Amino acid sequence: MTTTPGGVEDMGPLCEETRRALAEDPRLGQLDVAITLRGQRALLTGHVVTRDRQQLVEEVVAEHLPGYEIDNATTTLDDLPEPPPSAEEQLGADR
Repeated sequence: MTTTPGGVEDMGPLCEETRRALAEDPRLGQLDVAITLRGQRALLTGHVVTRDRQQLVEEVVAEHLPGYEIDNATTTLDDLPEPPPSAEEQLGADR
């Protein structure tokens, strides 16, 4: 275990094994999730496509990190703001 600036503990192999489980799980194939451990808490950050996937990521992590409190701070496409309309879309709406 190493401690990084700010006191965040990263249990390298444990995090790597859990990230590998997310990537190899056939329901997920999820690579864009980071796991940070501090004491008995696991913080999940990154992006997933849907809220169902977000929940599934949390379940897989909980299976691999029993006894850890999971803080799922991942975001989904549903959480992202709508992009502003393009110039063409704005012109079409003005007609």
